[in-house]
Amino acid sequence: MSAVLTVRLSEEEALALDKLVLATGKTRSDLVRDALRAQALRETLRLLQEDLGPQARAAGWLTEEDILRDVS
Repeated sequence: MSAVLTVRLSEEEALALDKLVLATGKTRSDLVRDALRAQALRETLRLLQEDLGPQARAAGWLTEEDILRDVS
């Protein structure tokens, strides 16, 4: 299933989008979908960090090296 979404852009935003279309060879729709996916991932990671960060710090995981040391 797909849905059609109308998005109102300022002239500046539309020009920036069209420049990306030319630079990437992707369609406007592809770029907007990519941006939505990227934002959803960032928000998911932020929520996970907010939820799990205190637990990780309590376990002594302050850096990636701490995590790798314990899981390796």
